[in-house]
Amino acid sequence: MEKGDILKIKNITKHFGGVKAVDGVSFSVRERQIKALVGPNGAGKTTLFNIVTGLYKADSGEVIFKGKNLFSYKPYELINLGISRTFQNIQLVDALTVKENIALGLHSKIKSNPVSVILGLNKGHEKGVFEKVERVCRFLKIEDYLYKYPNQIPFGIKRLVEIARALVSEPELLLLDEPAAGLNEDETELLLKSIFRIWERGISILLIEHDMEFVTNCSHSIVVMDSGKKIAEGLPSEVMNDYRVIKAYMGE
Repeated sequence: MEKGDILKIKNITKHFGGVKAVDGVSFSVRERQIKALVGPNGAGKTTLFNIVTGLYKADSGEVIFKGKNLFSYKPYELINLGISRTFQNIQLVDALTVKENIALGLHSKIKSNPVSVILGLNKGHEKGVFEKVERVCRFLKIEDYLYKYPNQIPFGIKRLVEIARALVSEPELLLLDEPAAGLNEDETELLLKSIFRIWERGISILLIEHDMEFVTNCSHSIVVMDSGKKIAEGLPSEVMNDYRVIKAYMGE
């Protein structure tokens, strides 16, 4: 059965002063698809990501998720729609354990303050929250790190902890911002396996990367941006052989 679009990005434009950071970009993410958004540094990838998640306001265009215009929602409301994201820079709280950091991903899913749950001040929610945390850690095979602090775990595991924090809310669409940045070869391989396990659960994935080799190993479809514009879109094999993409990455 052919899947429909879960996310539609329509003609998005964004200026910063006199600079057009995103210039009329359009593409869709289908249900149960791993889609990559790639391009050299400064291409506009993260700006577009931040528009999708409401951190920036677009000058024009629309972002539609399952028929809903995301510009009608606050960033913190997207988690309840079924969207979750990670950030390029690690954003774990050093004073909290891995288990507690992941629990913060449920901040909009529970009625009480998640900090009060983490501190044990709300016993009514504590058990259910940490059961969900433990399940997602087993799924990503990081349960051995549950009671460690961020400064006690390898960098690659920190990346998986951030993904776990995004997954604990049970999203339908997961947005990953340069998840492979800073990883060594073994950590990258572990990340690839984790991404495929997430996809096998039926979760759609949109990820930003500048590493073409990484995205060709995990993506069904690739969108390439350069200088704010979409210059190519298609299967990894097609995009890798596109002259415009080669020029953007390698120069004339």
